[in-house]
Amino acid sequence: VTVVVVVHETARHRVWWIVRDILDVKGSVLLEDKVSTSYVMACEDATVALGDVRAQHEGPENAEIFTALPGSAADKIAIKTGYDKFLSVALDGSISGRSEAIGTREEFQISFDDGFQLLKGCNGRYLTFNSDGSIGATSEEVKDNNHVIVRTRGDKERKVETLAEKEKRGNVREYETNYVKMFQKFQDKKLKISKNSVKDLKVARKEGRFHEEMLDRREKMKSDRYCM
Repeated sequence: VTVVVVVHETARHRVWWIVRDILDVKGSVLLEDKVSTSYVMACEDATVALGDVRAQHEGPENAEIFTALPGSAADKIAIKTGYDKFLSVALDGSISGRSEAIGTREEFQISFDDGFQLLKGCNGRYLTFNSDGSIGATSEEVKDNNHVIVRTRGDKERKVETLAEKEKRGNVREYETNYVKMFQKFQDKKLKISKNSVKDLKVARKEGRFHEEMLDRREKMKSDRYCM
């Protein structure tokens, strides 16, 4: 019986294995609904929904493959779609994929429950799979339709360093410079860094809001690509 289950799991999901630890949640991932076994997919209109159930030996569609990135805490992740946008949770629980950068609304707290995963949005509610195929962060209590199976095809032996860990050991000005390079456009070929003191960055790092402080500083700069 055990052999049959293992073969079925391998054939059904191919190279995608179930994560068992937060350190495994990195790189390319699939988000599977425990009940329907369908994968979450990013739609062209920036919404998310459950896709069709995949047949045996059939891999996921490109729209069903997301990228998991470390968040501002060890138990938080950000999820990027194949359209190069981050999933974001609104206060009403609706989820969209339109964000260009990571802020509070783009982070999900991940936890493990009875062999499955739970994703909690910034509104304090769990990712919920609805019977009509829609998805939202709407549940206050954990039920079967909140259980997510996170799958990855990454190296099981590789350990990921969280964003918070990098921030703690790095020079704040150097880190801000590298951060700005990811988003700024260079019409005049010059990198524009905030002229404000790094004191605010140091305080923000101690208070655990370093990433948000850098985002706020970018929003005040007119040359920033995404915050103009």
